[in-house]
Parts: sequence; structure tokens; C-alpha cells
Amino acid sequence: MNKIILIWIMFYILSYANSKVYTNKDSMLMWQNIKNKESIAVDWYTADKYCNNLSLLGKHNWRLAKLTEYFSLVNSKTLHPNNKRYWTSSSRTFDFLNWTSYPWNKRWKYNVLCVRSILNDLSFYELVSYFSEIELKAINKPPRIIKLAKGEFETTKEFEKKVLIIRKEQNKVNKKYQRDKQDVKKIAIKKALLYTWSKPILSNLKYDADNGYFVANLKFEAKKSFDKKVAIKVERKYARDFKKQFYNLKPQAIFNYDGKIVTLKDIKIPYKSQSFIVQFTDMNIDDTKVAVNISNEFDTPTYLGANIIVAKSSVSNFDASKLKDYKVLDRLLAKTSQKRVDSKKWLFVVGIEQYEYTDNISYASRSANMFKKVMKKKIGIKESNCYTMINSGATQAKIKTSLKKMLRRVKEGDTIYFYYNGHGVPVPSKKFEPYMLTADTEPDFVADEDFFALKNIYGKLSFSKAKKVIAVVDSCFSGVTDGKAVLKGVAATKMKARTVAFDKEKMVVLSAGKGHQYSNGYDKKGHRLFSFYIMKNILEGDTTVKSLYKDTKKQTYQTSLEEYGDSRTQEPTLQGNGRMKL
Repeated sequence: MNKIILIWIMFYILSYANSKVYTNKDSMLMWQNIKNKESIAVDWYTADKYCNNLSLLGKHNWRLAKLTEYFSLVNSKTLHPNNKRYWTSSSRTFDFLNWTSYPWNKRWKYNVLCVRSILNDLSFYELVSYFSEIELKAINKPPRIIKLAKGEFETTKEFEKKVLIIRKEQNKVNKKYQRDKQDVKKIAIKKALLYTWSKPILSNLKYDADNGYFVANLKFEAKKSFDKKVAIKVERKYARDFKKQFYNLKPQAIFNYDGKIVTLKDIKIPYKSQSFIVQFTDMNIDDTKVAVNISNEFDTPTYLGANIIVAKSSVSNFDASKLKDYKVLDRLLAKTSQKRVDSKKWLFVVGIEQYEYTDNISYASRSANMFKKVMKKKIGIKESNCYTMINSGATQAKIKTSLKKMLRRVKEGDTIYFYYNGHGVPVPSKKFEPYMLTADTEPDFVADEDFFALKNIYGKLSFSKAKKVIAVVDSCFSGVTDGKAVLKGVAATKMKARTVAFDKEKMVVLSAGKGHQYSNGYDKKGHRLFSFYIMKNILEGDTTVKSLYKDTKKQTYQTSLEEYGDSRTQEPTLQGNGRMKL
């Protein structure tokens, strides 16, 4: 395996020869191949920003080079920057004419040369193999054969004693070698985690004084796809100071290995003389997996993080006593048998929790991802027939293009399952015509793109070649979600959207609530309230739209009363053909 990785790296390096980059196989670094005319002189801050934002040949993760990395170019015959001074990652510059370094004011202007590690392009498995190979070469191997001969003036007794001593010493050397070999895997795993996960970052810290918990978002610096909600139990007497010290705290990521699988086990936050454990509130077992089938034993790798970054945005409170219920759908899904895949079934999922121009929606992306899993397993939809757009992937362009692509593939007699979990906006200037709000759309300009008028979305679905369309829409289109208004300058009072027409024989729409009601989250379960009961009832055996609606309506209404009182009651609605089977 290691030989394959090294061969791949050599192929990778050769593939970028004579282009805009130069790759050094010894240092595993990729450099800009700067020509004289391309050189720019800027201050250090501009240089640092330039490299961080650089995208060259589709490659990212560029940065200013360290001083030691410049010296690695001494023997380079390919990269020939002009004889000028270049910024390093510190406030020093590097002079290619004299191969020396100088300290300078960061406001002065010098040239820019960016660098990146090609290890960023390797998978976790490839990185483990690569680093294992490097570490193995650094281990001192014990000699296979030690030749001993009795000296001319050495007695037999003296010689036998010498042999015994050397054997004992050699046994110690052999044992150390075996320990070092085991440490190779440990070191390789740690280094691979640094490239694929890196530092844990906590943000959006908000305290729930009633339950004694902070809630926050957990991300990892290198794993861009990882964004989860977490809880940190902190007694109220420590809470104020804990938040005050937040920027100086260093979370520790603890990874575990059971002989086959590397998983994220815990996040610890050292605080004064104690440590707080982060509780994962919206993660299933798949979210914590790093890799499977990693051979050889090694100690549990950990990574000490850097300063925590705090973003200013609201976070939902939750009932701390119900934290374990965040897994209820995961448990039901695990017990569910996989239904036979039907190529005539299609799934279109849009889930937007993070908006660019308005308030976020708690748990929207989690519910959308879970809905896809439920439908694939319980209904029997194959992956290639699923179109999924979550958060930043749910832009105007992507949703529009994906819907067109799917409808082009749908054939006569097929079934479409449509799921939308996001803001719904009734536009006052268009007599409260309801619109879907994409992740990159400013609410005040939602009506500029008629494609996302709900009547047009429903129209495209109901007039497609599909035999039937079942839509689940977790939005009330009242302009208010979780008690917050979507449109700027509009108070959190509910507007009633216009009724949308569609083919009600061919299509059925299950909506989160009546046109003037709120769409609520369900903090105790870590999902949107309506979506939670839709998925729960499907997993527990509802097979018709009628039974699904009946059970979901009753449960959603009752829970909204219990959780939010009369002011935020939620009564799901059904429009269209309720006689359909799921």
C-alpha cells in the first residue's frame, strides 16, 4: 500500500511539471512558479491575504512560506523567482539573491510567493500510509546478525559472559524496535488527523441558565463539512467566567481506535483545574467515523486545539434532561429493514439552516439529512435518484439546475418525493404570494426570481411526467420561523400567504402548519418539529399519506402546545390527494 501511495505522489508531481506551479518531492511542497512580470510587491498583510485566497489550477490552502521552506529551494533547478525579497509567514523577508533573511516592518512592500502542501490532497488512508513510510525509515533497525569470536587471550568463561551480556542488550534493542514500530502508526495517525481534521473550533456560545448548559457549534479547521451542534454542561457559578475566558480556552479532540475504526470520541475543554466534556447533540455514529480498517495497534491520538472562535448569532435552548432523545430517529432507522430499491422513485431534498442574509433555522440541515436517510431505507430510493441541497449548496442556481435535471430524467409512471426545509416568504407587494427562500437570496429581493414562487415549484412537479408527487414542506410561509420575522422591518407577526394551485389529483402536499402559523423547532429532539414526526411515523409504519398526516398533525399540534403554548401552536395541513400510498 505504501509503495502505491509513493507512486501516486510521484505521478502527481510529474503531472504538474512545466505549469504555473512547481512541486518539490523532497519537501512535499507546491510553489507558485512566478515569472518576473508576474511578481507583485505588497505589504505583509496583503500578501498573507492574497495567499490565503489564492486558487491556482483548482488548488486551495495556499499560504506564505516559512523561512525554512525557502531554504529547501536551494537545489531547485525549476523554480527561479527574480532576485528580489519575498515575504515569509513571519515578519521577515527572504532574499533570493543572497539566500539570506531580514526582519522588516510588515507595512513595507515586498514580493509575494505562495506555497501549499500537496499532502492536503491525500485522503486520510493515504496520509497514514505516507507518514508510516517516513517514520519507519527513521527508526534504527537492530542488526540481523552479530558475529562474535573468542579472542586469542580471552578465556572461554569470559567469552560466554560477554555473549550473555550482548544477548541481553540485543533483546532490549529488539523490544525498543517493536515499540517504535507501534509508535509509527500512532505518529502517522496524529499527522493524518492534523491534515484532515486539524484544530477543533467552537462558536456561537450561548448559555441556557435554566438547564445549566452552554450550546455551541463545533467545527474542525481542516474538515469543512463538519458542523455540529454541541452542549457543554457548566454550573452557573462558573458560567460567566467560562464565557469570559472563552477566547483563551483550548479544546482537545480525543480520537479512539478499536482495532478497525478511528472515531472522534470526545472534545475536552480544560478550564482552570477541571475539564468540561462536550456532548454531541446532533450526531450519529457515521458523523464520528474518521476511518475504518486501519491496521496495527496504536495509542489513542489526541490533538490540542488553538483559541476558540466565537460567532455572534442566536442558538436555540434545549431541555438538557432530554439530550439522549437526540438519537431517537437514529435508533428507529437502525432497526428498519432496507426496502427493495425502486428505480422509479425520486427524491429532491432542500434543507437550509444557514442563511447568508437572514436568521438561521435551528436543525434544518440535520432534519433534511435524516429525511434523506429515512426515505432511502424505508421507501427504497437509490442514491443516484436523490438530489440533495444543504445549506451553502442550496443556492438559486443549484436548486434550479438540480430540479431541471431531475425532472428531465423522470419517466412516465414514476414517483417524486419532494422535501423543503427552509424559510417561506409571503411577498406583500405580490398580494402575499409565497416564495421559497434560497440560502443566497436576500429576503427583500426574493420575488426577483419567479422560479422560486411556490406556485411555480408545485407547477413543475405536478405537470412533470411522474404519476404521483408527494411533497413534505417544513415551512408555514407566514414570514416567521421560530418566532423571528424573515423580512427586514417586519415585526414577528404572522402574514397569511395566498393559496397555491396545483394538480390535486396527481400531487399531495403535507405542510408544517397553517398559513398564519409558525414553523417551530423541536429542541428536545434536535430536529424541526414537523419533520421529526413525519420521519418518526414513517419509520414506525405509516404507509399511506392519510395515516401519516393524521398521526403527524395530532402529535405536532400537541407538542407545540406543550413546548410553546397558545402563541406558537402549529397544525400541519394537507392539500391534494390524501388517498396516495407512500
